[in-house]
Amino acid sequence: MNLLKKGILTLLLVGGVIVSCDDDGFTPIAPVASSGGETMSVLSSFTATAGPDEAGAEDGTYITVTPLSIGVDSYVVDFGDGSSPVTISEQGGSASYDYPNAVEQVDYTIKVTTKATDQSDISKTKEITVTHSPIAVGTTADSPTGNHADVFAVFSNGINFDGSFLGYREKLAAIESSKIVTTQTGNTVLEYSRLGSESGVLTFGTAAKPENVVVAEAFAEPANDDPDGIGATHIQFDVHSVFAQGIDKLKITLINGDNGDAYVIDGIDLTDGEWLGLDYDLSTDFSAPVVRIDEIKFELGTGGTANDHATINVDNITLSKAPSATILNGGFDLSTAQWKPATFTDGSTSAFNGSSDGSWTNYDGSDNGSKTRGAKWSNGTSAGPYASSSTRYAYQPLTLTPDTDYILEFEYAIKDDEATDPVGGRRMVAVVLDGHFIDGADAVAAETSALGSHAGTIAGGKFSNTVGTIVQVPFTSNESGKVAIWLYAITIKDGWMDNVKVYQAP
Repeated sequence: MNLLKKGILTLLLVGGVIVSCDDDGFTPIAPVASSGGETMSVLSSFTATAGPDEAGAEDGTYITVTPLSIGVDSYVVDFGDGSSPVTISEQGGSASYDYPNAVEQVDYTIKVTTKATDQSDISKTKEITVTHSPIAVGTTADSPTGNHADVFAVFSNGINFDGSFLGYREKLAAIESSKIVTTQTGNTVLEYSRLGSESGVLTFGTAAKPENVVVAEAFAEPANDDPDGIGATHIQFDVHSVFAQGIDKLKITLINGDNGDAYVIDGIDLTDGEWLGLDYDLSTDFSAPVVRIDEIKFELGTGGTANDHATINVDNITLSKAPSATILNGGFDLSTAQWKPATFTDGSTSAFNGSSDGSWTNYDGSDNGSKTRGAKWSNGTSAGPYASSSTRYAYQPLTLTPDTDYILEFEYAIKDDEATDPVGGRRMVAVVLDGHFIDGADAVAAETSALGSHAGTIAGGKFSNTVGTIVQVPFTSNESGKVAIWLYAITIKDGWMDNVKVYQAP
């Protein structure tokens, strides 16, 4: 919406052909003379068109009326919304008016009346529908930062990577899309208007397939009878409002559709004309600890002011967890959760093959009495001489205490079936990478400067109560504490890993 004060602008047209508009197109109007030789007033019709305002902004509410007539001294235009009529002082002139836009769509009746010396007034009316479309915001919020694996996206284009957006792997499959608009910079954002009298609601999923986020399981739902998923701790929003056409205070409500609970934070002070990043603790910052989210409601905050069309834009709605200092899902009970690379140039972002042929030992070291879940690699997903676009690598970033001694521990098993082995034999490989990586191809290249690694070569068959090799790899964290665990296989026959752990050296 333009920033100029709404009002009337009278325009004069000099020269040109005067035309009338009918169903067959534009037809020139010849002067009509009375029997005494005097020209009579004729009002053929008038046009009412939407266009850009004086500042070049176009939101559908700036309407220009142009009468088509002869023998007229002036016109009086009533724009039909209760505002004072405006006079066009000469034949051939136009008048423009910026309609109020507190309502999205309104019907008006415009009336144009001619004025001419010694002539009777002539009036014509036209019904128009004015539809307000807020002008796309001209700036873009900063892309989210932090580990790709630590973010669950409700609505976000992703992070900037290699000149474009890289979407999050952990995200809602869909959201209600009627409020998604494209900014002048090409980014998509959510747009909510008329918040002075209405609320803007973001619904998860679709009518046919509703979705929700269970906070304790945001990054991975429990599998089988396991009680714990991987949860989120914070929720973030980027919000933009121009106070002259928006609101200055915001209220956000997270709705739990399972039991109707509402988690509220009110009186949020926005920043005029700038994107504002908001970050809230899901346990402490709302009116109650947030358990589940099915929709998000945006409203005018208590004590706030709504102006004009009261529009805000929202972007980068994300849930996050703190950077991890310990391996998550190291027993692979949650399948590949937390182990997938964000992207992989010429490779696969699938971490490994799912398997129920894992170790007979539980993650806590106790005897399970039977096999557990594990991570599996086959000839088709192996690296080395078998490398292809189907090769799979498991990746998990950690943020450890800098310059500290640690142990990487894992357990592995490899089938002992006869086959022609690769050079160096069958092996299950675990690497401690020096740093965090977004592209799996960069992680492969970084193996040459690894902080620690081990290639297990004992091929004694599948995991059993007597088969399984435990390996402990010592390493020292770097000065940033940012390292990553990198797992893969080079084998002609199936191999497995399980119970991957990282802990400080004793």
